[in-house]
Amino acid sequence: MNVHFQGQEQSLQDILKCRDMRVQYQQCLLEKYQNIVICYKLNIPGAVKYNFLIKKIFDEGLQVFKDKLDRNSLVILEEKSIYKNSGPEYFGAFNIPAYLMKKITTNIEDTHALGRLYDFDVLSGKGEQISRQELGKEPRKCLLCESNAFECGRARRHQVGELIAKIESMAKEYFR
Repeated sequence: MNVHFQGQEQSLQDILKCRDMRVQYQQCLLEKYQNIVICYKLNIPGAVKYNFLIKKIFDEGLQVFKDKLDRNSLVILEEKSIYKNSGPEYFGAFNIPAYLMKKITTNIEDTHALGRLYDFDVLSGKGEQISRQELGKEPRKCLLCESNAFECGRARRHQVGELIAKIESMAKEYFR
């Protein structure tokens, strides 16, 4: 594996614990604001979820997102970024229609050079996740082939090393 993907490996228990903490924080924001909540993270395969390259990719996506918010004059009610070994995360609460926010985030995921790595979850004020399909969008495609990403991942059609090599290639191309 390339030097860019070295870092502290995370166990399944580490990942599940962080997912539970993420859900708890989302619930706190939903209760506090009763408005939409965004959770942004990355789609990174394998056991290493945080290192310099991953942080750089994450920060780029966060900046693109914030630039879109500024261009659309959208106000952030509350936000928080967390950088940890289980992967960087951003949380934000907003007072705008959930479908408008999902359009903004899926546009970033679909058009940015690194967008396939970005994962923006949009929760309505009632805590319901807004899906791409609700906007008439296709499911996300695999990094390596044109198949449905979820199905590819579940079937483990590709080696983690192949996926990481693709991510490194994408990042190298983008940041050069």
